[in-house]
Amino acid sequence: LSARNYRRLSSSGHMWEQAARRRARRLGTVLFATFTLITSVAFSAHADSSSDPAHVRNMSDWLNTIGVFTPLFGAMHVVSMYAYRWQAGAYADSKKTSAHWFASHCVSMGHAIVVTAAGLSNIAFLWHAPAAVKLGSRSQPVPVEWLSRYAFVAVTGELFTAWLTYDAVAVVCAWSVLGSWETLAHHGAFLAASYVMRGYYMAPWQAAVCMCMEASTPFLNVCQLKEAFGLAKDTLIVKGSFICFALCFAVFRVLLLPSATLQLLLNFAEGPWSEVGRAPDTSFLESAPPEVPLWAGLVLAALLLAACGLMFMWFRRIVVILIAPSSAAGEGDRQSLPMTDDSDPPSPSAHAMRSFSDDEELALVTV
Repeated sequence: LSARNYRRLSSSGHMWEQAARRRARRLGTVLFATFTLITSVAFSAHADSSSDPAHVRNMSDWLNTIGVFTPLFGAMHVVSMYAYRWQAGAYADSKKTSAHWFASHCVSMGHAIVVTAAGLSNIAFLWHAPAAVKLGSRSQPVPVEWLSRYAFVAVTGELFTAWLTYDAVAVVCAWSVLGSWETLAHHGAFLAASYVMRGYYMAPWQAAVCMCMEASTPFLNVCQLKEAFGLAKDTLIVKGSFICFALCFAVFRVLLLPSATLQLLLNFAEGPWSEVGRAPDTSFLESAPPEVPLWAGLVLAALLLAACGLMFMWFRRIVVILIAPSSAAGEGDRQSLPMTDDSDPPSPSAHAMRSFSDDEELALVTV
């Protein structure tokens, strides 16, 4: 090939790739909205059918929710994976432009928006509740509005565990793209915490706060999909998404989670684990909730404290990325990108910019 023909073919290939990336952006927008709507409608219908305040949701209810939503998330993954291959498959030549990467983040975003909205409604409802109610006490007749909220918190947690189940299966099935032992450990820890809170029907306030931590996930997903969308590191949508991610991380994971943990520790003596042997009044329920052993309260406290430590560690890293100036520029310019991007050509100041390594980025997505 002559130099002129080579440049012509290279330019044509670049234009075709940019067109494919634009189609991927449009596809992603449609799938985000569609998956959020489908998950929201399905969850609303499922929650309405499970809203009897006198019904104590048990393991069969939990398995029923997982049986409904885990296959639904899996179907969303398959649809988005093949739609992406159809739109931009010729340019899916790296991990972060692959179909599994695209599909996983599309499903994650739809799930996170619904879980966050439900968690925020639970927090608003329980904000002024007594400490004993926030911990799930059964020592006194609880007003029916609190009981209905107990059930809704439980259903929200079941939706979250259904997504964890789907994502764990997706990670194993697409290990070359999504595989991470950190992800499996994270999901295992959250499933254990869900089993403690959900299995013993306790700590609705702490459970609602944990659900709201998903508020930062959609913004991080946008940053994670920048290669698939063909977005440069310094575009407004990438920088704005990371700033919104950092703000949500600060509010829900650095402020609200520690406050919920502190509320648990300060009122530990009022928790349902302190009612063992007292024969609490459960006449207002159609069936007695399971008796909560002391070890369940201690395990919950330990898991929340560990989560707080992890959030503080990562928030420090996020703050460094947001405020660290570029030492090469020497003018106090803020770093423009939160994520690494191996596909972009290096700029004169690129080596001076702080960013997440691939391992750090994957760990942050896991968190």
